[in-house]
Amino acid sequence: MKDPIKIYDARWEIDEFNDSEVKRLIEATLGYAQLLGVDTINITRDARLGCARVMEIAINTAVDAGFRVYACFDSISTPQSYFSTMLTTLEHPNTMGLTVTASHNPQQYVGIKFTVPTVQAIGYDCGPLDGLKKIKEIYHSDFKLEKKDGGELQIITNPTDEYIKYTMDIAKVSDRSLEGLTVVLDTFNGSAGPELMRALTQVGVKVIPLRIVPNGYFPTGSPNPTSQNKMDEAVKIAQEKNADVIIGIDGDGDRIVFGDKHGLFNAGFMMIPILKTLLAAEGETSTVKVLYDPKVNPLALKKWGELNVEPVLFRNGHSQIKGHMDKIDALAGAEESGHFYHNLTLENISVKGENSLLTILLFLDSIKKQKNILTELREMQNEVFTSGEFNYEFPNDEIRDSALAALIKHFKNDDTEITSESVDGIDLEGNVIYKGVKINKEGITLSDNWYSGYIRNATNEKGVVRSYISTPNKEDGEKIVTAVRDILENQFKGKVIE
Repeated sequence: MKDPIKIYDARWEIDEFNDSEVKRLIEATLGYAQLLGVDTINITRDARLGCARVMEIAINTAVDAGFRVYACFDSISTPQSYFSTMLTTLEHPNTMGLTVTASHNPQQYVGIKFTVPTVQAIGYDCGPLDGLKKIKEIYHSDFKLEKKDGGELQIITNPTDEYIKYTMDIAKVSDRSLEGLTVVLDTFNGSAGPELMRALTQVGVKVIPLRIVPNGYFPTGSPNPTSQNKMDEAVKIAQEKNADVIIGIDGDGDRIVFGDKHGLFNAGFMMIPILKTLLAAEGETSTVKVLYDPKVNPLALKKWGELNVEPVLFRNGHSQIKGHMDKIDALAGAEESGHFYHNLTLENISVKGENSLLTILLFLDSIKKQKNILTELREMQNEVFTSGEFNYEFPNDEIRDSALAALIKHFKNDDTEITSESVDGIDLEGNVIYKGVKINKEGITLSDNWYSGYIRNATNEKGVVRSYISTPNKEDGEKIVTAVRDILENQFKGKVIE
């Protein structure tokens, strides 16, 4: 029996599961909720086309099972959905959050992201009772969700005003305090557009909007700003309008890219001004831990180290990263895919999570106070060639695995160090490739011709290999990318996808 459970969430194509199968997923989720003592379900959604159907099934099933259900019918971003769950948790501590979304995937996808008390994101083998693994077990069992009296539905008033005020307060910015900055904001017709434009306008930023209206058809393709060439129009507009910064946001608003009129910045470099602001606000003088994923380039990590930060390598995966942040008491975290993680506190609730508006405000506040930061970032960016993530789809997983094995062999022949585990023995769910790179607690050393890479099987799409390369020399980097493409495209007949 097939199921929609993935590593980080549940995700599927709209036509892949019928209503009864979607209901079975919700029943399994609520069975898991009962094991955790959950009595309240907070349900939100983004703008994509399949969300309404899934949300209605979830509401009806939860109410029939006796749960107190809070639902916001307006499309909002995933970070705002987490904030909504925090608000509900203040009143009802045993709250599970369901965010109906498929993130940056194309329009035909839909899915659910899950949190359990207290606003803890779960994944497969991550969270109480192994998180999504337990939901999958229940899904395939003979468990039957019984109907109970006492269930009720309460409508959530759109929490955008509270979300903006809360975020401005923790970012320590105020109305008009960022006046003088001009930003090209491209939200790819996702859900975050209205809330981000409102907030940025409120703090005084001149916003040049692009694809700002939520539209679940995503008329210009999958809403992923990290895909190659997706931000070209924003860069062009920044050049024409002499904008200070460009910002791109994915379909559900938890993936961010930054850049200027010369192009995009790597997320690892973007963390530098953000970390400076966070460290100053925390008054930290001792070394702090900050998580990074395998695609963050080594030069950025070297710069982090100069801020008295200990970079900690961890695998991709939102719920897993947030869980590990909590475990090691990390200050923050960043993925090169554009995900940034913070310590978020609301009254007596403290969680590790995404708040894209906070990330943006922290960065813009740094730029406002010291505009030469952009020049410094551009200089660092020019020192590193990065391929961006490029992806190939194969007819089946067997061919995909053969193509990946050929890539590993290719890099081994170049005397690289290849690892699939962190120093703590944690599975990186892919292969990290280093040549001329040494990273340890004493610091980071780089040879003149270093390069790094991360190659892996996609977790949420079938038959897909994802690749990413960084090196200080563009010519060398392009040669490495060409060799990778030759293996995937010519030898194994892979199809380029976003």
